[in-house]
Amino acid sequence: MTVSLKIELDPRVELQARRTLDGNILILDHEDIDIILMLEKSKCVTFPKKEMSDKVYNAQDRMFKRMFKDGVVSPSSVRGGNVYGSMEAEIHESKVPGIDANQAVLFCISEFIKDERPFFKTASEYDTSRLDALLQPSPEESTDLGDVEQKASKGSMDPTVRPYGFMYNYSLVREGQGED
Repeated sequence: MTVSLKIELDPRVELQARRTLDGNILILDHEDIDIILMLEKSKCVTFPKKEMSDKVYNAQDRMFKRMFKDGVVSPSSVRGGNVYGSMEAEIHESKVPGIDANQAVLFCISEFIKDERPFFKTASEYDTSRLDALLQPSPEESTDLGDVEQKASKGSMDPTVRPYGFMYNYSLVREGQGED
């Protein structure tokens, strides 16, 4: 069996990242999660940026599924971390000559974030447009004062029906059930 791979010589990635004092890499590019690469422990850990929600869990799940499909983590190593809302996975040791595992993980995360960016933009644009529609409605979606005709009765609650009328109906039903 012959396997051919096309590998670029020097792929570059741009991430908003920084090193921590203990040598880990903290990646802050994603809108919902922070990603930490623990190089010495060969782990990748994700934390929610704000509060834990389905949106955050789904982002973590998509990232680790992508990392599994790219071959940098094992699906059996993905689990919840010891901090609320965190998720972690162990990074495979590279057995391919010339491929550094940490660089492969960085490239995989970079590609994941690149694929997610259009959704960040779409979500923020949707929120902005929804707020604009509520605060400044278009002429088709609004009416001036006096444009709506007055009716004698509006709404679903009839003020002439009193609660005792409903209670009387209930007692008739109850009487019918009591007969054997």
